[in-house]
Amino acid sequence: MDLPQFSDTGVQLPIHPLGIAFDMDGTLLDYDGHLSDSVARAVRLITKTGIRVFIVSGRLQSGSEKYWAELELDTPIVSCNGAYIGFPGEEPLHHLRLDDACRDIIMEAEKEFGLYVNYCIDIAVYSLTDGPDRDMYSAQYSFVALARDREDILARNNPTKCLCITAEADQARILEMWKERLGDNVVLTRSNNRFIEIMPLGADKGEGLRFVAEWASIPMDRFIAVGDALNDLPMLREAGFAISFKSGDPRLAEYVDMLLPPLWEDGIDVLAKCVLGMTNSGRFLTPRSSRFFRNPTT
Repeated sequence: MDLPQFSDTGVQLPIHPLGIAFDMDGTLLDYDGHLSDSVARAVRLITKTGIRVFIVSGRLQSGSEKYWAELELDTPIVSCNGAYIGFPGEEPLHHLRLDDACRDIIMEAEKEFGLYVNYCIDIAVYSLTDGPDRDMYSAQYSFVALARDREDILARNNPTKCLCITAEADQARILEMWKERLGDNVVLTRSNNRFIEIMPLGADKGEGLRFVAEWASIPMDRFIAVGDALNDLPMLREAGFAISFKSGDPRLAEYVDMLLPPLWEDGIDVLAKCVLGMTNSGRFLTPRSSRFFRNPTT
């Protein structure tokens, strides 16, 4: 299919990207986990220019595969915030796990405080607790199997990551508890106002982006990273150009070069038009982007 020819009607992006890394929820997907036709068309148009598109998600690979196929991608999926990287149906290219001690601490704290925890093991999810949190996660992300008991979890491989789902009002307090219990032995981050991600050391979206950049032989300064939540911050910092949305976490604003309209106001379509020179990119640039325009002699 031949690409349409567009004239440059506005300010070009200050980099010529070879790769774009997209978060999933709140970025490519709406908050109900839906990929719209307009977003899919925009991403396919970007890939037809030769730019490599990557999914970099906190989801399990099993929760991203159908979107990967729908977007017609040919790149490895970065899952579990970088702890699991690979192609659907194949052995992972990269896989990290929580160690025995961290897994045991998580299980003890879950029981002590009456928490809800998902144990993400390889490409499956298990929980010791039935109820609305399990139902919600199964409906919107990946099916959560109900484990028989603690021994059922212990008999399996160690988790790739664990996800604690909290009430929004309790999240800060519970996050502090996990920091006290797990210390510097894990990577802790929040992916929304209810999710606390507990990952093995070395697992974050920045490291995941570095892995696929090396796999694709794309320099980091030729990557765009696009995300809306705090767990996207490592890849936004690593990429050559960082983009978020006005609907995203406001704490990301100082770390991005461009703020786009929300997803439901065609934010990804605007991104595609910026990449293709169809719109005035300068309307969306942030003060951080001034680093690309400074005169090096002053």
